[in-house]
Amino acid sequence: MKYFFCYNKSVSDYLQNKGIKFITVAQDLKTKKVFSLYPIDETLQKALDEYKAR
Repeated sequence: MKYFFCYNKSVSDYLQNKGIKFITVAQDLKTKKVFSLYPIDETLQKALDEYKAR
């Protein structure tokens, strides 16, 4: 399975509002940036395409 590391809070909020659940929220050890981890599937890809088109 492939995963989407989302470092953008606005994108992550959008995905969650679409009913897409993240696996975890964590902090990158090297950059110290926080990310949400999502499994990549058709629903996620469609939501990301919609977000980009806004």
